[in-house]
Amino acid sequence: MERAETDWMIKAACAGFDRDIFFPEYTFLTDPAALAACARCEVRADCLEWAQRTNQEFGIWGGLDEEQRAAIDRTRSRRRCPDCRSDRIMEDRRSEVCLSCGLSWAV
Repeated sequence: MERAETDWMIKAACAGFDRDIFFPEYTFLTDPAALAACARCEVRADCLEWAQRTNQEFGIWGGLDEEQRAAIDRTRSRRRCPDCRSDRIMEDRRSEVCLSCGLSWAV
């Protein structure tokens, strides 16, 4: 893993948390503290993009759990945001951005 590829991790809101809260045994047991940290994180989009690009199978990345990230993989060019479910999606050549919550993802 190259340093420049993970520079965003230093700025992550989760940096000071016990990493166990981001890796629940079952998706339905997601700790609300993990989601709250992601919601206020300035590098949330970078985190999600990295998790998708590196095929992170487990854990909360960019505020999304395994199932939500898998839905992104299955459904490129979605009609709804995988996070807030808004249909206000803006597309460009390499990414999509939810205009409601600000989540972005590579396409």
